[in-house]
Amino acid sequence: MFWKKKSKSKSSLVSAPIRATSLPTINEPSPVQTRKKMDTMHGFLVPTYTLHDFDDGEECKVVRMIFQLSGVPFEFKHVHRDDYILEDYPFYALPALEMNERKYGSVLSICRHLAWRYSLSGKTAYDDAQVDDIAEKVFEVRMRIKNWIDHIEHAADHACDEECTEGTAARLLTETLFPCLERVLKAAPSSWLVGHTMTWADLLVACLVNPIIYHRPKLLQDFPLLYLHNEKVAHHDDLVGFLYHVRTRKFQDK
Repeated sequence: MFWKKKSKSKSSLVSAPIRATSLPTINEPSPVQTRKKMDTMHGFLVPTYTLHDFDDGEECKVVRMIFQLSGVPFEFKHVHRDDYILEDYPFYALPALEMNERKYGSVLSICRHLAWRYSLSGKTAYDDAQVDDIAEKVFEVRMRIKNWIDHIEHAADHACDEECTEGTAARLLTETLFPCLERVLKAAPSSWLVGHTMTWADLLVACLVNPIIYHRPKLLQDFPLLYLHNEKVAHHDDLVGFLYHVRTRKFQDK
């Protein structure tokens, strides 16, 4: 006799529990993490700036010019010479730039960073290196003759020393720096120091040369290209009010 194999009923199949299959989990960031990431990206793309300097703001003028040319808003925090803590600033020096609540020191470093952000650097690696080279030399000379600049500008609280009367500052300019800058301008492909567009080196040079043209114009009589360069920067539509007006002289422009 053949026995019929007993099969499972449909009801038993339905009632059998279905085992859940575990799927790999995806670690999605929490809303807080996502917001922090967006804040970080926004902070990089649209940083907030606070510029710290003494009331006259003379040393940070080139930084303010970069902001002005780039149309970038910033807050200027006046630091009173008799009421501030030097240790609050990087390298115990002013001016300092506070970017997204972090402070950065050194005029050259600040300018270099802002110029990189806002297209005032050299357009090629070689041009950018040349911009840095010019800026370093000009700033070095400015620091050496700073007291003389304050002297001819009749700066408040200025204390004269031998540098103000012996003519060493003028000789440094007319025998060393100005001839170098004149040669750079003569070799440049445009009336700017490097390349075909304005860079932050042009602004730094203009900040040094402009008060000298205003107070000691004869020092520029043998450097027509440098004079015309300063005139071009001083009369730039976006920089009105930063520099002294430069009288037009009959030099042949490039």
